[in-house]
Amino acid sequence: MREKTKLVLGSAGSRVEDAITLDINTEHKPDVVHDLNITPLPFKDGQFKEIVCHHVLEHLKDLSSIMSELYRICNGAGTIYIEVPHHTSWCANTPEHKLRFNYFAFDGYVDGGITQWMRQTEKFRYLRREITFHRAFRRAFLHKLFNRFPLNYERFWTYMFPAEHLKVWLRPLKTESEK
Repeated sequence: MREKTKLVLGSAGSRVEDAITLDINTEHKPDVVHDLNITPLPFKDGQFKEIVCHHVLEHLKDLSSIMSELYRICNGAGTIYIEVPHHTSWCANTPEHKLRFNYFAFDGYVDGGITQWMRQTEKFRYLRREITFHRAFRRAFLHKLFNRFPLNYERFWTYMFPAEHLKVWLRPLKTESEK
């Protein structure tokens, strides 16, 4: 049997046949039951070629710890997909959501990000990132404008035209010895 190279964090009961699923809730029947607030994660260095974090990071107490672990367990040629509610989203401000995210939320972990001065020791490269909007704003093509000029959006327009989600695709920047 081939070892699975995809990891889904916070599976919420979804079965992903080609992936290892991890969730804190045993009722979701994940492959691995684990609290993401507790590190290290129970995986080997560079074990995964693809990691999916779909609406899970906003529930954590600390972003730095999980980013360090994502860096550690992701293969050097791998991809990390993160989707979280944008801080202006109707669903972002619930009691179970501990962290808030805007377009630049991951820049401190990314080589060349706008908030590069905050950079952690772990480094990633953006493959892609985008803010998503309700279809009413998409009809007016505002999403294209706001994603083209994200700093202007976050500074001047974010509360007039609230976003729904932030989607980020990252690749870890690893040395040859780490790959």
